[in-house]
Amino acid sequence: MKRIIFSIYTNNIEEHTSTSVFKRSQFEKYKHKLKQRQEEYATICNAQYKLFQATNTNFIDIQFEKLIIFSELSKEYDEVLYIDFDVIPMTNKVFFDSFNLNKISGYKLDRITEVMHKLQRRIEDDGFDRMNMFCKTCCKKAMLLLEDIDSDNYIFNTGVFAGNKKSIKKLNFIKRLKKTRKIFEEALTDNVYPHEINKWWKPNNEVFVSYIIEKFNIPYNNIGLQWNFILDNWNPKPAASGYLLHYIRKEFNLTFDENK
Repeated sequence: MKRIIFSIYTNNIEEHTSTSVFKRSQFEKYKHKLKQRQEEYATICNAQYKLFQATNTNFIDIQFEKLIIFSELSKEYDEVLYIDFDVIPMTNKVFFDSFNLNKISGYKLDRITEVMHKLQRRIEDDGFDRMNMFCKTCCKKAMLLLEDIDSDNYIFNTGVFAGNKKSIKKLNFIKRLKKTRKIFEEALTDNVYPHEINKWWKPNNEVFVSYIIEKFNIPYNNIGLQWNFILDNWNPKPAASGYLLHYIRKEFNLTFDENK
């Protein structure tokens, strides 16, 4: 069984909410430790490891680039696991042995329900831009409504994403990308959401993957929070139960400096 774990990174990147000065400086400060930890986990999994240099400088384009690489690697490798470069493995458990990779594997989040619950409790927030997963989910639902599909409130986070030759071929991301972009563009003007929400919609890899999986009934595993323990404003502190810590805020010191 030929396996690979890969990530993608560049320090030559345009300004974006996910590429602030602080976040870029954190990557530069900890990139050696991040790469080393990911390489060590690949060894545990009996997998090769590769850190790709992004060929794009635009953050959104890089997110699509990682899924194109994901698809291309399945031609050479039997099983492929992608992890964002801000993901720190904290476990000896082998991801490949934990899921049937005949199904695409990723973490599905329900942020619409979370946001509605939060608003009902009248907790002050920064607006819909901060709730980007909420807006992404609305975008996905609008795209699927154009196909007469009543979608759920979930969207895949692609920070940890896996499959094998069979499931990645079934996903067929590269071939379906052009048509999916067209559906997205149509949804921008033909949707049921107010401007306060749809003004934030941009082409997005997580929206597109979630759309494709639902549209074409692609079998999947929901790997859950444990395998993609997202650390953000909703959940800022790491927990011992997290196998793969996903530092959205890039506070890598919470793992590396406190575990010296």
